[in-house]
Amino acid sequence: MRALLICRPLTGHYRPMLPLARALAAAGHEVAFASGEPIAGDAAADGFTSFRAGLGVDSRELLRQKIPEADSLPAAQIRPFMFRELFVNIELEPRADDLMEIAGTWKPDVIVHEVAEFAGPLVATAFGIPYAEHAFGPAVQLDVIRVAGEAAAPHWRAHGLEPDALAGFYRHLYVDICPPSLQTAEPVPADVQELRAFEAIPSSEPNPAWLDALPESATVYVTLGTMYNKQLGVFRTVLEGLRGHELNVVVTVGKQNDPAALGPQPANVEIHRFVPQDLVLPECTLAVIHGGAGSTIGALAFGLPLLLVPQGADQFFNTERVVAAGAGIGLLPEQFSADSVRQAVQALLYDEAYRNAAQGIAREIAAMPGAARAVVALERLVTRA
Repeated sequence: MRALLICRPLTGHYRPMLPLARALAAAGHEVAFASGEPIAGDAAADGFTSFRAGLGVDSRELLRQKIPEADSLPAAQIRPFMFRELFVNIELEPRADDLMEIAGTWKPDVIVHEVAEFAGPLVATAFGIPYAEHAFGPAVQLDVIRVAGEAAAPHWRAHGLEPDALAGFYRHLYVDICPPSLQTAEPVPADVQELRAFEAIPSSEPNPAWLDALPESATVYVTLGTMYNKQLGVFRTVLEGLRGHELNVVVTVGKQNDPAALGPQPANVEIHRFVPQDLVLPECTLAVIHGGAGSTIGALAFGLPLLLVPQGADQFFNTERVVAAGAGIGLLPEQFSADSVRQAVQALLYDEAYRNAAQGIAREIAAMPGAARAVVALERLVTRA
């Protein structure tokens, strides 16, 4: 079986698909990724056949040029706006053009696309190929998918296809990596196969010397992920808020940022471009994150209560889900200050309810089936086609 996996060109959209990709390869199937740069290169470096498809990571800059007010929208409008304007109106057509050629030459038996990627269903339908959606967090609200479906309709008609209200989503199989406590009550209208995409397994690599040398205190991990880490002011505010506690602080600012830009720090604060999360998270008591799906579920896999400071994209929605589950505290931009960080961290450290909820979610993640089960579901999907 040939499986073509399609994702937007961002780490948070690619990495959740890796367990499935590796399980497919281990089962003897041919696996290829299709994405823009840098993910096309990352997939090749990870040992997969890789095709460049669609725009690269700079597609967001095209959105800013087209709609300058995109970065100042109210939180409630961000997600439907991004799905319509960026994921469909900007990204769908260039990726679909490339995928048409890829599907015609590589001839996949099944397509798996992540839920912010809208060219996959169109191309799969045009070629009569069965396909599946792959989650990277809680299920996207159906009203958001409908907004994208309306925007995608002209593209379907241009290829001689009857448009679908949900942009072709949920016709076959949905691969769900979200633990039940974070999931929405709105059911996904498709067959669902759960998959454990995050493992709470400490790395076999030795800890860096600086991590072992930290004082004997609780440790907090701070990250803004790979896309929103340019906002150094957010890091400064968090660090100021954490100074009121006797804590070790480990900050990752991203590979494109200079840790020195945050200035001199006391001995209990370590600032680095990147540290593997499976090294640092087992050493931590809680995490301060932006609410990206990968960082959120990854930290909860280790049972860490969360302080979430959402900046954009799906982060506000993910924050709502964590707060509703009782596993963290969210600070919206208008609530965010050093004092509010200090108070939230105090609550997360000493109110056991947050830790108990986070550890409950960690148990849910651990109980989810491995990727081999999803491989079987895809094999059945191809057999039925």
